[in-house]
Amino acid sequence: MDLFILMPSNSKVVKLYIKHLHEIDHGGIEKTLAKLQHKFWTPGARRLIKNIKRQCIICRKLETVTVEQRMGELCSERLKPAPPFYYTSLDLFGPFAIKDTVKRRTVGKAYGIIFSCLVTRAVYLDLADSYNTESFLTVFRRFVAIRGYPHTIHSDSGTQLVAASKELKLIRQNWNVPEIMNSSVNKGTTWVFNKSAEAPWQNGCSEALIRSVKRALAIAIGDSRLTFGELQTVLFETANLLNDRPIGMKPGIDVEMGLYLCPNDLLLGRTNNSAPAGTMMQEPQSSKCRLMFMDEIVNSFWRKWHRDYFPTLIVRQKWHVDKRNVKPGDIVLLQDKDAIRGQWRLAQVKSVMPSRDERVRDVIVRYKIRRPGRTYKGQEDVCVSRSVHKLVVVLPVEEMT
Repeated sequence: MDLFILMPSNSKVVKLYIKHLHEIDHGGIEKTLAKLQHKFWTPGARRLIKNIKRQCIICRKLETVTVEQRMGELCSERLKPAPPFYYTSLDLFGPFAIKDTVKRRTVGKAYGIIFSCLVTRAVYLDLADSYNTESFLTVFRRFVAIRGYPHTIHSDSGTQLVAASKELKLIRQNWNVPEIMNSSVNKGTTWVFNKSAEAPWQNGCSEALIRSVKRALAIAIGDSRLTFGELQTVLFETANLLNDRPIGMKPGIDVEMGLYLCPNDLLLGRTNNSAPAGTMMQEPQSSKCRLMFMDEIVNSFWRKWHRDYFPTLIVRQKWHVDKRNVKPGDIVLLQDKDAIRGQWRLAQVKSVMPSRDERVRDVIVRYKIRRPGRTYKGQEDVCVSRSVHKLVVVLPVEEMT
């Protein structure tokens, strides 16, 4: 029969011994407990081991548990009716390989641009033949010629374009952002840029639709190389297919709900782009009746929008619990998608940017750049904005005192 030495849980000797056992290999709770029970029996030992493991800096760096925070409230633009593309989200995707119309063997690149309505979830797709400012402004002029100038445009800024292709980051580096903003400010358009880099969910309205666009293109053209005009036509047709998609609750829930709601109900006055059935009224009051008919189409859309789509915006899909706010002075790891997991950059939170509900979801961090084999000569801090969901808090500021 094995005999154990009974040790009280409030003893400093026990805490130091448990800490010693944990620091041997920084193992799990059960592994450290098994080592402790080889000689000693301590009531509440599992609770002590959890506290020691939770305070271990090395374990925090090895496990790299990113920060979580309760999902923020939706912007007011998404919760109130507005004309199509009155509030617009903008993003880029690609590049796509295209062939020249004359020299068929010459291959070039083009970049897709998506404009999505934040309220009706309508989509406008177009193609830019280059990544300079003039090409984007040409696409933007085509968009406003068809849909009009939006009141507000939400987009990423600078190198914050979070896409897999490095060339898309080069697009925004070559863009003259003040020139783009000035091109529309006289028309009453306001540009709103996302706060943080590496945070695609902050422009999720466009990111989710880009995934559908890429899937539709993969099915339609596969690995084929099209000319600029052919690919632009495919994008227009893809946009029409996306505008046929149901939004909100589906009619399968209740037969009495009628037909499903889609963006084309407002853009075209009908579900798809086929010719409308029926004959036009020929009576003298036909113009008045037609006006009443068009008003009824718009009113019917917004009634369905309030009934089928608006309730789906209220429910938070994830991040339901309030967490500790990241504070200035916290030592963190930057979760960089281009770096190896064990080589994430160590940084310090310089300042925070609280949201409307006083929860911190975006911060500015600073770090030093040290290159292997070179003498450190006191370089200036590099400051970048990041979402807290891309941070791993290694040492909170409260534990430094």
